[in-house]
Amino acid sequence: MKFRTHDVMPPPIVELMKAAEGYFNSPEFLNLGQGLTGYIPPKESLRVLSEQIWNPSLHRYTPDQGLLELREELALYMRRVHGIDANPQDEIVITAGANQAFAGAIMTILEVGENVIVPDPYYFNSVMAIQLAGGRPKPVPVDVNFQIDVDAIARAVDDRTKAILLVSPNNPTGAVYKKRLVDSVVDLCLEHDIMLISDETYARIIFDGGNHYSPRSRRDADENVITLGSFSKDLGMAGWRVGFIVASSSVIKEYMKIQDTLAICAPTAGQMLALEVLRNGTDYVDFEMERLAHLRDLAYVRLRDIDRLEVTRTAGTFYLFPRVSGCTDSQSLVLDILRETSTLLLPGRIFGVAGEGHIRISIGPLTPEAVDEAFDRLETYFEEH
Repeated sequence: MKFRTHDVMPPPIVELMKAAEGYFNSPEFLNLGQGLTGYIPPKESLRVLSEQIWNPSLHRYTPDQGLLELREELALYMRRVHGIDANPQDEIVITAGANQAFAGAIMTILEVGENVIVPDPYYFNSVMAIQLAGGRPKPVPVDVNFQIDVDAIARAVDDRTKAILLVSPNNPTGAVYKKRLVDSVVDLCLEHDIMLISDETYARIIFDGGNHYSPRSRRDADENVITLGSFSKDLGMAGWRVGFIVASSSVIKEYMKIQDTLAICAPTAGQMLALEVLRNGTDYVDFEMERLAHLRDLAYVRLRDIDRLEVTRTAGTFYLFPRVSGCTDSQSLVLDILRETSTLLLPGRIFGVAGEGHIRISIGPLTPEAVDEAFDRLETYFEEH
């Protein structure tokens, strides 16, 4: 029997985690594959949520659109931090993570056979969602510094293009797209009356003087920009599955058909925790950014000591995306590294054609000692191969 999903790329993380199963219980195993920040919400917010465990409301559905109090707090947060104005009544939906928000956005706007322009390397779940909706991802390579190539994107637009996707700060490259480039893409979308989907999952994970720019902060772009966000990365809430979508009221009205069909609502406990975090303040994120900045500095220093790895330092996320000289099969490479060093990395090929020859290294949950140990292993491995 042939299923519609046969032509959709399989979830690469599932395959790789299955390959690593035999290593999970080993004290030697180091997981540099999964994208986790390494911190959790503040104790005070967790305490308040724990006291609600007997509250019947915690065990019921919220409104499909999400708790109104959370949408109101989120609107204030986005205005203060990112300069976005959004009406919590009809322009914000709380979702079960940014992945659901993206899939729902694609199902809302995309017709079968239409295409979405995707800078390459890309986040593989985005391409999977486009394929599942019957659309066609249209990869466009980024430049040598992992910045978007606006001219190449403009050339890729055709009469079947429905949207352009930007993920900044970027997974897997860590690139933070320059404001002038993002504005040029917004102008392109306005010119052709197509949508810009701006995935801002890592919006606060910025270093080295970088600045995150949200295109929805442009007042002339409200109808053409869909913003996606998540509490998983910035606020350390990955397991609670809470994200959001911000769009015009006309888009949200249609999106709610998808929301009710796929999820009804985001998990109630996750929404209540997110509300407590926003109410109590997110200053703890700034403290965690100092920790991550130290880890990044250490990792980049250690990485440059490995001759086979060529790295471009980017300003966002906790990912490094070095090219491995001479590598034409990154999947086989990371599996060999796993077997010989008990260290899990991700192969660049799962992030698109332009990602082949690279590896993605995630350092978010590591200690400085673990970073040193990981790069000791990589250094030894590449010296021997």
